[in-house]
Amino acid sequence: MKKQAILALLVAAWWAAGPRPAFGVSKEILQMMQQLDQLQQAVQAMQKATTEQGAVLKTLVEQNNDNINSMKAQVDKLSSTMGQNLASSNARFDSMTGQIQALSESLDEAKSRLAKLSDQLAQTQNIIQTLNTSGQTPGAGVPGATTPGGPGADAKPPTPDPDSLYKSGISAYNGGQYQLAIQAFQEYLKYYADTDLASNAQFYIGDCYYSQGNYAQAIEAYNTCIERYPKGNKEAAARLKKGYALLALDQRSAGVRELRALVQRFPDSHEADLARQRLKKLGISVAHRRSGGGSGEE
Repeated sequence: MKKQAILALLVAAWWAAGPRPAFGVSKEILQMMQQLDQLQQAVQAMQKATTEQGAVLKTLVEQNNDNINSMKAQVDKLSSTMGQNLASSNARFDSMTGQIQALSESLDEAKSRLAKLSDQLAQTQNIIQTLNTSGQTPGAGVPGATTPGGPGADAKPPTPDPDSLYKSGISAYNGGQYQLAIQAFQEYLKYYADTDLASNAQFYIGDCYYSQGNYAQAIEAYNTCIERYPKGNKEAAARLKKGYALLALDQRSAGVRELRALVQRFPDSHEADLARQRLKKLGISVAHRRSGGGSGEE
């Protein structure tokens, strides 16, 4: 239809230009029709080529889109994997850091314990050496030494140094080596029972027994401290710990009586305050009397 319309237009334009011979009209029309056919074929060819190229281009675009989507998915997957690996690595690193820190703390604790054991060993060796020295017979194991009954048999062993004995007992007591402390303090009292520190040594013997849970022997040692050293500086402490020991043995009446006596005898002392606190826990009220007033009890 397009071809016929174009041909009609061309014929009309030709007639408008003026009269033409009949044979000329036919020839020119034929030429124009041929040119029109060629032009139409060229247009169709161009349309076909454009369509084909468009299809190819569309296919390429779709393929590129598919490739891009695939690459994006791979990138997302890789990113997720790397994130998981990084999180796992961080977790392992944190765990290793915690383990290293724990090992370091354990090592420090082991060093501290080793140092403490070393100090206790040194104290023990010092105490044993002191005790051995105090009990050693002169000339024992020495070439040419006299035998019992012979010349020099009446010679006395050297008296141990009081400071060394007392310090050995204190070191063992502070280190929790109560049996060694008892031996050291007993050795001290054997030679220096009338010194200013004698009441302290006797009190610490009772405290060693108390710390071991041997309350009966502790009470006996505290009684010795109270009776033998009434002017010593440990009477109040001995009465307080004696009261505690009696209560530990379920001897409530005796324990309360001892604590009351302490408050009456030493009302201004720190031991009296501790006795009041223990009595209060037992439901027994005792007045906070100070020197110069009251009987000390309610």
